[in-house]
Amino acid sequence: METVRTGRYYARELQRRLAHYVEKRRYGFRDYGSLERAAETILADRAERGFEAGGHFRGVWPRDLAFGVRGLSAAGYEEAVAETGRWLVDQLSDSSVFYTDFHDRFHAASPAEGVDTFPALVLLLAECGCLREHADAVADLAAVHRERFVTDGLVIGSGSSWWDSVAGPREAYNTAMLLAAVERLEERSVETTFTGESSTIRAALYSQLWNGRYFDERRGAGRRSGDGNNRSGGQSVLACDANVVPLYLGVVDDDRAAAIVSSLERLETPRGLAMRAEPFSHAAVHPFFVLHRDYHYHVWPWNSLMYAVGLRRYGYDDRARQEIERVEALLEPYGNFLEVCTLEGKPYVKRGYASAEDFTVAAALWTEYHRRTN
Repeated sequence: METVRTGRYYARELQRRLAHYVEKRRYGFRDYGSLERAAETILADRAERGFEAGGHFRGVWPRDLAFGVRGLSAAGYEEAVAETGRWLVDQLSDSSVFYTDFHDRFHAASPAEGVDTFPALVLLLAECGCLREHADAVADLAAVHRERFVTDGLVIGSGSSWWDSVAGPREAYNTAMLLAAVERLEERSVETTFTGESSTIRAALYSQLWNGRYFDERRGAGRRSGDGNNRSGGQSVLACDANVVPLYLGVVDDDRAAAIVSSLERLETPRGLAMRAEPFSHAAVHPFFVLHRDYHYHVWPWNSLMYAVGLRRYGYDDRARQEIERVEALLEPYGNFLEVCTLEGKPYVKRGYASAEDFTVAAALWTEYHRRTN
């Protein structure tokens, strides 16, 4: 039954993406005149509609909402986000599936269950101050998440997460998300199956995925030395999901943060941070995404904005300002927050796929950077 539902979801997605592609090729992107006005307009509109993930994405993605929640709270929408969080708790409590995409009439696990759905829900509930309000439901969800995805402190289960286009599990990103969620649960004394295990999860992240310079996307990405740590020998691809997220969430020590920042300098371009050092191969992505397998190789403004917030969190203020200036220069000609742009600074519009406009999480992260201090 779930396969049929997911198949229907992808049929809808294909129709939606093609229609959006044609519209953008014909009419271009909306221009609000300034990024400040764009952010205010987009966030107000999303608050009214329940914080859909992006301009042409329907439904609520917990992952995106978790990364946008601090900016949304800074803009005055904390209670609206809390209401969406309560709704998500109800939807998950009534189901045995960790959906990735929640709609009013249907939900979808795309292309598999959301391995980051539970951590994302914890993070957004914690930010809104209503985590303890849902302590029992969160404890039940934690037990299911652990059973399905976690082994010896590492999130190794396959599922949809940061890069839903990719067939392989995103172990570093998923484990960093879980670590941040468990820290929030422990700080607020919410008892779950993970209580007291933040140190175990951190140890697994460091011992299994740290290669000496940055986090590998997953185990086996680089050669290992005798001490059990990965030592990159040209085999490990530097990727933002594994490294920007730990910086943004503040789950690494200062020495590792410094090494990550030094490594990520390789991905900095005049238009913002590229998402990874090389595109995915055809074999690495799900068939639905094969025609635009390279789009994660380009500049995603919300990734750059998350990077800037993470840089500032660890005291790299000058680097943070540089990244903000790059991404603002990229977006200002369009007067909108776009989902993804090419390395040449143009909206990604090719192979039947067009960058989303009015991208909520980017507008929220921009607002967080300009309105909050860490």
